[in-house]
Order: sequence, then C-alpha cells, then structure tokens
Amino acid sequence: MKYVKSFESHRNSSKLEPVNEELFGNIVNFFKGLWSKAMEELKKLGEDPDTTKVKDWIADNPFNPSDNNYLFKTVMDEFKKKPEANDQDALTLVDSILNPETGVLGKQGLAPLYESLKKAYPPQEGEPASSQFATFEYIFNTIRNKAIIQYKFAASTDGKVDPKKINIDLKDMTHLPDVKKLLTAATDGKKKKDAIVNWCEKTLFPQIDKFADAITEEEVNKSLEAKKIPVPEAGPEGGYKVGDNVVYKREKFDQAKWDALTDDDKKKPNEGKMKELQAEAIGIKKISKIDGDKVSFEGADFTKTMGDILMKTEEVKAEGQEDLVKKLGDMKTKKPEDIKKVGTFVDFISDEANKDKIAEIDKIMGGGEEAAATGA
Repeated sequence: MKYVKSFESHRNSSKLEPVNEELFGNIVNFFKGLWSKAMEELKKLGEDPDTTKVKDWIADNPFNPSDNNYLFKTVMDEFKKKPEANDQDALTLVDSILNPETGVLGKQGLAPLYESLKKAYPPQEGEPASSQFATFEYIFNTIRNKAIIQYKFAASTDGKVDPKKINIDLKDMTHLPDVKKLLTAATDGKKKKDAIVNWCEKTLFPQIDKFADAITEEEVNKSLEAKKIPVPEAGPEGGYKVGDNVVYKREKFDQAKWDALTDDDKKKPNEGKMKELQAEAIGIKKISKIDGDKVSFEGADFTKTMGDILMKTEEVKAEGQEDLVKKLGDMKTKKPEDIKKVGTFVDFISDEANKDKIAEIDKIMGGGEEAAATGA
C-alpha cells in the first residue's frame, strides 16, 4: 500500500502534497476488506455490547499485532520493504497513522468501519446515531487525539490539527519533536528507517493501547449524553452473568505472570501457560450466583469479588473427561444395560455417607488418598 501523502517530489518543501485520489482508492479498498472481516468478530458480542466488551474487541482485533485484522499491519509492512528511509519518509509514516483526515486512525482510514457499524447498528427513531456507533467513534477519536497531543502532531494541544503546522523541517520542533530528535541522531537512511519503525512499534502503538485501556464507561456515557443519545441499560455488574465460565485470582496470584500471557495463551485454558498458572495462581469455574460484588461458583464453598474475576473463558474439562465420554459412548453401543449400573455408581459415590466405602473402593482400583483442593 502506498501512502496517501508522499514527500518524494517535495525535498525542498516543508509541507505535504495533496491527496492522490487514485492511491487513496487503493487504501479505502484495503480498509474495507480489513473491517469487513473484523465486523464478523464484532457481531459475536451481541446487539448491545458494553464499553468493556468494545475495548476488549478493539484490543483483540484492530490493536492486536498477531491478529489478521491488525490496523497498522499494512502501513508498517509496506514501510519495512524500503531498504532505507529519509526524514520525509519517516515523517510521512507517522502522518499516515495519526493524521485525523487521511491517517489510519483518521476519517478516511476508519470510514469503512463506521459504514459497517451504521449498517449493523442503525440508530433508533429520533437518535442522531446508535449508541454502539457513537461508542466506537468516541473511543477511536479519544485514542487518536491523545496521541496527537502527546507527540505534538502539528503542534496540537487539543487534538485538533492545522495542516499548515505539519512542518517536515527537522529544525522546527513544534511538529513531532520526539520523532525529529531521533531522525536527527540517525546518521544514514538505514538507521533512520530502523529508528522510526522502532519508535512506532515500541513507543507509539503501546501508548495507543494504554490510551484505549484508560477510557472508562463513565466517559463514554457522558459523550453519549452530550450527543443526546440514550445510554444503554447497564448489564450485569462487571459484565459477567450466572452461567459464565470465568478465570479468577487465587491466593498466590501473580500479576506479572498474568500480564506476560498473550491473547493466544488466554484462549487455551486447558494447555500451556494457562494450565501452569492453574496450579496455584488462577482458577476456572462457572458462576452460580452474583450478589452485589460477591461471586459464587458451582461446586465451590468460597466466593470471590468482581475485582478477582480476570476474564470469561471456555469451560475447563476435568482430566480424563473426554476419555470417559468415549468409554460411555462405547458402552452405550455394546452394553447398554451397563449404563444404568454406571448411573447407580455415580449416585453412590456422590453420597457423603459412603465416603469410607469409597475410600476402600479407591484402594482396590489402585487410587491413593488425595486431599481435595478447594480451588480458592
């Protein structure tokens, strides 16, 4: 993908050249493809996703470097194809991300997403826009504007950009001063290319993630009220409900180890690092009751607070569960009369009054006496 704006023919100019409509058409087509795929995942959140779910979706899709819908993938991949870069190339890259009109996070980059959102979540009668559309718009605008202010894009102090202040002269420190200092220190085209790629991937994109995380539901609701858009009714406290399988903190929970998990790790509760943490740091159970901030679980005599809940996940199957299901299936086919015996035995071992007999049976079958873990 080529950039909407280019410096190549303007080495003696301090301003950006006008938008090339043909190139812009190619960019729009790219984003239409990206957002159409992302919308398929978004629809899984339901008809009225809350702020937390929207932020999680953004983190897992357009802001996730390992996801096919990664928002900055094409811009960065195309730039990395250059054997080296000059100052103008580097500043153009940042412009193609932050420019509120033509950037990836700007009107043109996000237009296909907004079109899809309007179709998926049309406004109700009398509304200027749906709450779902307005929530996304607020989150993306807030992220971009905060980045513009922090890095002084076009010397902006409020998120608004005057194109006349987008000056590529490295001596002018009013526009992107941090970036220009890096470019000034880089002594050749290869170092300039590496410097700007490193700045985007190690500074800009992580900071954008932080801006997204910091947005609260209260902020979003105030924005909706200001636009006279009805605020959606609050869902279950914490976004969780009875029947959800969730990951919760145990007594030896280690925040650093949890933060070290990738999104892919968290999607696999039965294996890898997630399984390792279940030894003592985290637990996984199904919610049976929510009483204010207190959460109860099926088959457990302890409770947790909403603050102890880390995420929703798939139900973890007990060790040997799949093998048991297979054996029962075979038994039903070959010896259906024995299924009733299995049911009777399950009732027997479930009765606390039979615990001494169960211990004897366990010894006969080769099992040992193991302390039952509470999972707390």
